[in-house]
Amino acid sequence: MRAQFGLADAPCCDCCVHFCCEACALCQEYKELKARGFDPDLGWQMAAAQNAGAAAYPPAPQQMGR
Repeated sequence: MRAQFGLADAPCCDCCVHFCCEACALCQEYKELKARGFDPDLGWQMAAAQNAGAAAYPPAPQQMGR
């Protein structure tokens, strides 16, 4: 989400934030999405349909590679 919206990596890296306090990190992500006009309560499919013009696409399928 940080890369998609161009957010600053401060005061520490995402790995540290999620490791030390996952609940706080998820709360911050929820608030960021709400501030940008998304409704996380709807789930991914409904939010993508609601914001079709906002370029909200699910990630591409991934496969194991060598």
